[in-house]
Amino acid sequence: MGLSARHKSGRSSVWAIIGAMMAVSPVTAHEFWIEPHDFSVDANTQIQADLRVGQDFKGDAFPFIPSRFAAFKSYDSLGEKDVDGVTGNLPALAMTPRTEGLSIFTYVSAGERIRFREWDKFAAYLELEGLTSIPARHDARGLDRDDIRELYTRCAKTLVSVGEDTTEQDRATGMRLELVAGDNPMKLTPGADMSFTLLWEGEPLADTQVALFKKGENPDSATRTLTRTDENGQARFTLPATGTYMAASVHMIEAPADRNADWDSYWASLTFGME
Repeated sequence: MGLSARHKSGRSSVWAIIGAMMAVSPVTAHEFWIEPHDFSVDANTQIQADLRVGQDFKGDAFPFIPSRFAAFKSYDSLGEKDVDGVTGNLPALAMTPRTEGLSIFTYVSAGERIRFREWDKFAAYLELEGLTSIPARHDARGLDRDDIRELYTRCAKTLVSVGEDTTEQDRATGMRLELVAGDNPMKLTPGADMSFTLLWEGEPLADTQVALFKKGENPDSATRTLTRTDENGQARFTLPATGTYMAASVHMIEAPADRNADWDSYWASLTFGME
């Protein structure tokens, strides 16, 4: 295959992936997350991470596509920086750390739309994500049960430890829905409790479901544990073993009147590793 043919083939593959990504919705994939190749790296080692969409902590990797996100950023002790890349790059994140300590990466997707023509599918999705108040609120607003229009935005975050310094903590970065870890996971050992604060527009969000996923030894053996946030927006879990984890939560509000939708949902995820 000549160079031009390989270039066309590669470009076609990227657009095929873009098409597949655009088809992903809360119905077909309940999680979106950033998955680093390593959650702990040396100071002179490049940090690489995939953007993944799937279910039960199993999903496909998607490339760096600027049109698909509203913001893709990194945070360290030196401040905030945009994550740069070339359209089509896999992994989507590849950068050399600027300093030792905790590096935080966030990704806010461009808003997407989905339409439900069957109430049962919408109701099953609400039940899975613990959005227990929505059915009654939907009916109280006099909305159609046979044509439900939803906007959704993904707010993903991951923590990567650089070098030997584990003193830094996770912090809020300003995403509209955000999970903030109460401890640096690299300081914890199996059996430790870990708290997460769920923030909505910077304020603690009470009585909201948070799920904690742990990857298993094979792609089909992830575990999922559920709880709800307390009055301070905190959720607590016990971390049973070393490995890769993801905390996730969904918050749904009435869509703005000018958005031609019934509901507006935000999906927060936070991935981290414990060694």
